[in-house]
Amino acid sequence: MYKILIIGMSPVLAGTETFIMNYYRHLDTQKFHVDFIKRTKEPIVFEDEILQKGSNIYYLPRKGKTPYTYQKYKKAVRFFFEEHGRDYDAIWHNAMSIPNIDLLNYAKKYGIKERIIHSHNSQWRGNAARFVLHQRNKRRIKKVATQFFACSDLAAQYMYGSDFSEKVRIIQNAIDKDNFAFSAPERDELRAQLGWSHKKIIGNVGRLDIQKNQPFLIDVFHAALQLDDSLRLVIIGQVAGAHSTVEKIKKKISDYGIEDRVLLAGSQTDMKKWLSAFDLFILPSLSEGLPLSAVEAQANGLPVLVSDTVTKELKILDSTAYLSLDAGIRVWAQKIISMLTMERSQQETITHCFAEKRFDITKQVKDVESILLGEKFE
Repeated sequence: MYKILIIGMSPVLAGTETFIMNYYRHLDTQKFHVDFIKRTKEPIVFEDEILQKGSNIYYLPRKGKTPYTYQKYKKAVRFFFEEHGRDYDAIWHNAMSIPNIDLLNYAKKYGIKERIIHSHNSQWRGNAARFVLHQRNKRRIKKVATQFFACSDLAAQYMYGSDFSEKVRIIQNAIDKDNFAFSAPERDELRAQLGWSHKKIIGNVGRLDIQKNQPFLIDVFHAALQLDDSLRLVIIGQVAGAHSTVEKIKKKISDYGIEDRVLLAGSQTDMKKWLSAFDLFILPSLSEGLPLSAVEAQANGLPVLVSDTVTKELKILDSTAYLSLDAGIRVWAQKIISMLTMERSQQETITHCFAEKRFDITKQVKDVESILLGEKFE
């Protein structure tokens, strides 16, 4: 049994957590056992499911800002790897940035043979002090890790640099596309519940923080409303801590007087139903690794409009389009009106394109299994 220790889960459901669970649920349980490290005492998302599947979840504290908390952190990490380090064949660190690579260093010291770093972002987000640490560790990571993963070329360049690209494996943010397949009955039911059965609904999915750029989306939507009053907007996502834009979003909605045309739906789990209810998916992010929400939208057959900050590897279907944030609000509004005339992609097309571009989890997980086991694969 090949044993893997995964880092990257948190209490908030976002792209990295979704990626991890997609692969975790599809790994061959006859060959692999997976355990997790969490960095918060709060339950991580899907914690009950993970424990029910027989995996362990170990809590390790963060460094903290005082000598006491730092010493407590060092003691806990050292004790964990002394007790458990030699139990694992691989440690898989999923990260948006690397201001701290202590866990990989300890993994190396205590004999974990495969040490994987996996980049899930394409642009720095954080304070200056942590950025300095991140930049330093970008150089050090190449001597600590044995495998270098990224969700896209942009994410690889961000974490490892362009001169290291030949050593990086792109692991697609693959999904079980059938979980997001279009459902006409669910579309009709939800649209009726919303009172928007005969409206054109635009959907956005993402944390309410700076990166996802929803305040800009409100401006664009208001401009598009001037062109077509039947438009409605749904934003699905949790409020994000220090970088939250929720108050700014609410103020724009109020200032424009469009409270009855915009729904802040919070966190949702039944994405198949919501995606089926939409007519267009839009993601004007300032930066992305490779957004799983837009992959899921394409699995539903939706036309997708994203900012050109997003990697071109996201384009699975021909109905996915890119637009520069510098193009301006009016151009974005006109593009929305144009794309709302497009029809959904059919299931046959979706199946073919997801397989061809390696976004089908049932196929992609086999490649990851082969990488972990050191086997050759096509």
